[in-house]
Amino acid sequence: MQTPPHDDEKRQFVSLLGQLGLGRAGERVAFVDAFLGHEEHHTADGWQKLMRRRGLNMDLDFVVENLELLTRLGMATKREFEGAAARYEHQHLGEHHDHMICTACGAIEEFCSPELERLQEEVARQHGFHHLRHRMQIYGLCKKCLARHPGAKRLTEASTGERVRVEQLPRGEQAAARLMAMGISKGVEMDVLSAGHGPMVVAVRGTRLALGCGEADKILVRRADG
Repeated sequence: MQTPPHDDEKRQFVSLLGQLGLGRAGERVAFVDAFLGHEEHHTADGWQKLMRRRGLNMDLDFVVENLELLTRLGMATKREFEGAAARYEHQHLGEHHDHMICTACGAIEEFCSPELERLQEEVARQHGFHHLRHRMQIYGLCKKCLARHPGAKRLTEASTGERVRVEQLPRGEQAAARLMAMGISKGVEMDVLSAGHGPMVVAVRGTRLALGCGEADKILVRRADG
């Protein structure tokens, strides 16, 4: 008879929980049972909402505590993407994958490239470096956002002298709030004064602003006359 998916991991968790002597064991096991049944990347808030849909009314602190516990036990991975709250996902032993993150909608796509893995090992070997682990994160625009915003491009792709209109701000709340405090919001037009050499300089409503390349790369724009 085939063992149901995740039953082995659940038994391992129960055993580890007993060794650690943590309280609220029943609630923790219920949390793990729900967690192991999903392969999505969720923030702590997202996992709390998922638990509530399963009938588990857990406060956010307890959810975070369990997510950090699972991370410690190697059953979850904590992913920290630029400008966004940390996300947690199920970690499978012996498996590794990297991520592509859409800076417009926040979608996360997993990928695995054996060729890339071999190249990283070779680079480490050439430098006499013992490779233990790595994290690859590629930021850009997903297919859906490219289709939703035809003709749009990243601000870093704009040229000096070009006038552009902001189509989409970064998804991260902190990054978006910082830009809005500078006067950069969706629909605003700005002139690109300097591009291609260090920080980009733009003019917004008569004010010159400098934007780091990483920051500018997450702003989606189109030609103002487009």
